[in-house]
Amino acid sequence: MHTEAQHELSGQLLRTDAPTDHDGNGEDFAPTDLLATALGTCFLTVMGITAKQKGWGLGEITVEVDKQMTSEGPRKIKSIALQIAMPSELSPEQLKVLQEATKDCPVLRNLEGSMEIIVNWKSKQRSDQT
Repeated sequence: MHTEAQHELSGQLLRTDAPTDHDGNGEDFAPTDLLATALGTCFLTVMGITAKQKGWGLGEITVEVDKQMTSEGPRKIKSIALQIAMPSELSPEQLKVLQEATKDCPVLRNLEGSMEIIVNWKSKQRSDQT
């Protein structure tokens, strides 16, 4: 039930375990968690590339990923929902450019049509306290 993969160039280790509802202990990412996480990190990566190319600072962007599995039929991912919190300092034009950039996410291109993908954008409130 436990697996380990090593990235050849960096030596970083990645471990997986089956989820508790599928005969595992849930001690590490499930393989399907990695697929859902790949979508969220791909969104962040393409936004980062776009911002770098435009000379923009991004601040902190967070993505919350929620994966739902099918309850009937073959076990597979039914849907992935992304809650993306963008810094309030970005202009509406910058937000639009970054949202459009996520359409170039290769993970998204591979998953579209095979499951429901829900993307919700929100602006983070400034945490300045005066």
